[in-house]
Amino acid sequence: MKEFDRYSSAFAFGLVENGYAPGDKIVLWLEQSNSAEILVAQMGAAKAGVAIVSFNEKDSKDALHQTLKESGARGLFFSPSTNAGDQTRADIVGALLPSLSSSYPGDALNAPAYPNLKSIVQSGHGNIRGVIKFKDALVYANP
Repeated sequence: MKEFDRYSSAFAFGLVENGYAPGDKIVLWLEQSNSAEILVAQMGAAKAGVAIVSFNEKDSKDALHQTLKESGARGLFFSPSTNAGDQTRADIVGALLPSLSSSYPGDALNAPAYPNLKSIVQSGHGNIRGVIKFKDALVYANP
């Protein structure tokens, strides 16, 4: 329980450090195999006052597009290697946000279709341009 509190607090501090404020929203698009990350993200978001956005049709590009557009979410946290039909979720995110392929670390997210979207976090271990690894989204500090 102590480790869970530590990691969820680190996720909350990471959200705050990335400019999230109470009332902001984050879309969680994580695979069930990422249950630890899901729990940490949910509790961390709650600690930071950030609302979780969920949606149906988990492997639909159109459903993700509509959710990001209609929710006004500030962030997206997804499982990149999860298969979504004949592609992966990373492929879907890349198709919806083509500017990611030319971004560099530290660049502001350029997403005209989703003007509120400011950060994307992924649960994988490989690098994806314009996307933060979950482990790098955690900020450890004294409570």
